This record gives sequence, C-alpha cells and structure tokens, in this order.
Amino acid sequence: MKKALIYGLTLAFAVFSASSLVWAKDGKTLFKEKLCVACHGPAGASKTPQYPHLAGQNKLYLINQFNAIIYGKRELGSTPLMKNHPKLKDFTPQDIDSIAEYLSGLPRVVTPSGSAADVAKGEALFKNLGCTQCHGAGGKGKGDDPKFLAYPKLNGQHADYLFWQMKRILEGVRTNNHALKMREQFQGEKLTEKDLHAIAIYLSNVK
Repeated sequence: MKKALIYGLTLAFAVFSASSLVWAKDGKTLFKEKLCVACHGPAGASKTPQYPHLAGQNKLYLINQFNAIIYGKRELGSTPLMKNHPKLKDFTPQDIDSIAEYLSGLPRVVTPSGSAADVAKGEALFKNLGCTQCHGAGGKGKGDDPKFLAYPKLNGQHADYLFWQMKRILEGVRTNNHALKMREQFQGEKLTEKDLHAIAIYLSNVK
C-alpha cells in the first residue's frame, strides 16, 4: 500500500513537471505573442526612434523598467501606450523574466547618427561627466558586475530616444531608479540641450 502511494505521488509529480515544461514558453515566443514586436521590432531592434532597442540590454534593467511601468513609477514618453497594451495584464513575473532573458542574450543593435563633430563632443562630455562609472566605456555596460546590472547599456541606442530620456531626467520628469542622481550631475555641469544631443549622438555610434 505504501509503495503504491509513493509510486502514485511520483507519477503525479512527473506528469505535473512534464506538463509544466510543455506549457512554459520561451522568451522569443512570448516577445512575439505579447505583441512587443509591434513597437520594439523583431528581435528587439526598433525601427522607430520613439521606441528603444531592447536587444542586448541588461536583464535586470529590463525587468526593473517593465515593473516600473506596470506599477506607475515610470509614466513619461510612450509609457501610456504600454500601460494600455492589450495584453499587459496577462504578463506574469515568469513571462517578464523569460522575455528579459531572451532579449539580454541578443546582440546589441547600433543606429548611428549625427556628425563627427557631435560624436567627438559627446564622447568628451560622456567621459568628463563620469558616465562610464555606471554605464561603462562607450555606454556598453560594466560586464557581469552585479553592482551595475540594473544600469542600462546605452551604446547603439537611437539618439532621439536617448536625448529625450536625458532631457526628461534633467527636467525632473523621469525620476525612477537612479534618475535623480543623474539630474544632479547634469545640473552641476549646467548641461544644455545641445550637450545632451551630442552625448546621445556619440552613444548611438558606439558599437
């Protein structure tokens, strides 16, 4: 009797585990089925400057931003579009983790823009501001250092997208995560919109 009970429980667990594997979907499938491709493009490569490239981004940063949008900590830009996403309520923590895992494993996308003069000016500003301390050389991140995985990689990103995010940080509109620290830095250096444009252009050219 005891052996039969143990066998039955073992069989039930095996069936449950197998069914869980069958029903679990990978991040690539979810990214398509959840309609993320409509704005962020196939494989996380956005064709519209309004929407960021997500390919190759730090996983923890992606998860944090997704949750910031869901829970109202980030409201600016195209966030209202995401909050009205027809499938937003269907996302589970596991879905978000799977999608972020998929996107973080893709190669970075580079969308160069601007002139050589802008690139040179932006590079100098980026270094002088100390941006490399959190975002790494060229905005390419700090590798696998766990202390910096919540910071975004910036290289190759649409210049327009980067400019507007920095402008909103400077204006105090974007305040989630480390935005307030960046605002202090921007204000301390008295950055202008032209400076922000130059930084954005520089970063958009970094492979």
